[in-house]
Amino acid sequence: MASEKIWTWRQAKGKIFKVISNANKGTIEVLNENGETVIRRTNLSRKQVEMVEKNFKSYVSNKLNGNAKMNSKDNFDPMIT
Repeated sequence: MASEKIWTWRQAKGKIFKVISNANKGTIEVLNENGETVIRRTNLSRKQVEMVEKNFKSYVSNKLNGNAKMNSKDNFDPMIT
């Protein structure tokens, strides 16, 4: 089963980042427009990767639509172990 997922993340200033996550390997990587690694997290649990995939996509789509509401849960970073 392929657990690698790839999606684009459009920045507010028009830049497009590429996000690659792999729950089996426990990695999440963000690449800029030039293919350079901006963020790379390794040794994450499957649950952490899945949580980031689920919540990050939801947050980004809400943020782009202007519907994001900040609360105390927004400070939680599942990529920090």
